[in-house]
Amino acid sequence: MFKQHYKKCLIGVLIVLAIGALGFVVIRNRNNDVIELPIIRIGYRAHSMYAPLFVGLEKDIFSAEGLRVEAVEFQSTNQLMEALIADRIDAALGGVNTFLLFTIEEKDPGYFKIFSLSLENQERPASFMIVSASSTLSIKDLQNKKIASYLGSSVSAMYRRFIEQNQISGTELVQMEPKLELSSLEAGQVDAAIVLEPLATTGTYKNISRPLEQALFDKYFMKDIPFAASVVSSSFVKKYPDLVRRLVSAHDLALDFIDKHPDEVKAILSKYTPLDKAVAASMAVAPYQKFAGMDKNKVQELSDLLLSIGEIKKPVISGSMFLEYD
Repeated sequence: MFKQHYKKCLIGVLIVLAIGALGFVVIRNRNNDVIELPIIRIGYRAHSMYAPLFVGLEKDIFSAEGLRVEAVEFQSTNQLMEALIADRIDAALGGVNTFLLFTIEEKDPGYFKIFSLSLENQERPASFMIVSASSTLSIKDLQNKKIASYLGSSVSAMYRRFIEQNQISGTELVQMEPKLELSSLEAGQVDAAIVLEPLATTGTYKNISRPLEQALFDKYFMKDIPFAASVVSSSFVKKYPDLVRRLVSAHDLALDFIDKHPDEVKAILSKYTPLDKAVAASMAVAPYQKFAGMDKNKVQELSDLLLSIGEIKKPVISGSMFLEYD
């Protein structure tokens, strides 16, 4: 009898392990029916605007909401959104550039829903134009120079806006993985670079670079720009609406923590991004808007602006891009 009981227990354990290996959490509802909930695959890039994800992981906010998540790193936002559209990931928290979201919605609408916004302003900048620490170059001196940038279509839009408004000609944009930008600048392979935090602060701290301008998207497109967003795939919303509610709730709790404990957040960022702890204290943390407090009108204003300057070719009505509960 004991052996039979032991074998049954062992088989039960193996079944649980097998289900777990498939990426599912097994629970029972009030009717005692078995329900399989997937692990939420959350895409991110190693920069500071993805702080809601990093805080959620570090402070166990997701698990407290009954969620299991898997963080999946990408080198560009384009790659991240391609994965979300293809259902290889389910969501991204904090840092998906709204310019790219408008482009996707313009060409093939309905793949994602926004449930939070990340802002940029001069007080809390996220994007920078930097030059070598020893360089005497000014903005006008960038004529006929090479400018590095991280990967993606949104930074290409920024580059075009930057050279147009500053009446600079003959420049060349060299896109590369973010981790190569500072070393390329230091080696003299490029003359300037468009970077996101924490690279600007890291470059200054290590005496590799100095900021030429900050909060580029805020300056060249719109004040207090809704620079980035947290998104979830529409297919995931349809399949797991209750799970999405819990994800949004966890995200809001992470934003509360960011507001109340900025110094601890900076320390957390040093674990998930290429940021030394010694530099973290001098870096600004982005402002965020929670699900219920999103300025949707500002997002429509940005969409209209991008249409007027030719960055998108057709009007995008942003209202349909936001998550709504039934």
